[in-house]
Amino acid sequence: MVSFPTGFTERAVTIEGNIGQRGDAALVRLQEKGFTVVTGLTEYFAGAVGVMGYQGHIREYCPKDSTESRFGTLQSTEKWLQKGGGRGMFLLLRGEGNNTQLEGYGWTGVEPCEELPDHPITSAYRVGERGKGQGLGKDFVQVVVSGTNTLYAPGEGVGLETWRSNHAANLYPRVGFVPLSEAAEDELRPSLQQDAVDGKVLDRRLYMGYPSDLLG
Repeated sequence: MVSFPTGFTERAVTIEGNIGQRGDAALVRLQEKGFTVVTGLTEYFAGAVGVMGYQGHIREYCPKDSTESRFGTLQSTEKWLQKGGGRGMFLLLRGEGNNTQLEGYGWTGVEPCEELPDHPITSAYRVGERGKGQGLGKDFVQVVVSGTNTLYAPGEGVGLETWRSNHAANLYPRVGFVPLSEAAEDELRPSLQQDAVDGKVLDRRLYMGYPSDLLG
């Protein structure tokens, strides 16, 4: 049964383990580097997510994150959390107590896609500037996928959408995602690149799915 949170939580919950063999192993590797993963979004961390969404590498491929379509304000974030029956929000954190810092965020939720008929759960992953180059992305993605399967949508296919030019997305196949489809043609997307024309570049959407036999 699929069941996602539909609003802010008073307190985020640390994922300690028991999210499947692959998820637990990824969680341990993150913990060894001093990171934890929590699920649930408080209003405090919603603000931190909104700020991180302005970072250039996130805005390049995920421009909606910093707007009122998603995390621009508390009101827009609360509305977005209700979308499609709810969202499972995952935060990558470092430090403890008042020194806790957000280093990445991701989410999953029900959002069927024609290109991914067997993967009705959408997913997205971001690692912030401070966390880049530390080998965090692969393990964070795995924890989000495994955590979603355990906590919110057991046995449901998890998919994602990315862009052909997004070289950072090369880590998805290393986690287990399989390229399943791509758009029939290029399209213009907003871009911060210097060679962008009127703030846009040609790119092509790619669609990937996580095999069900890797869950658990």
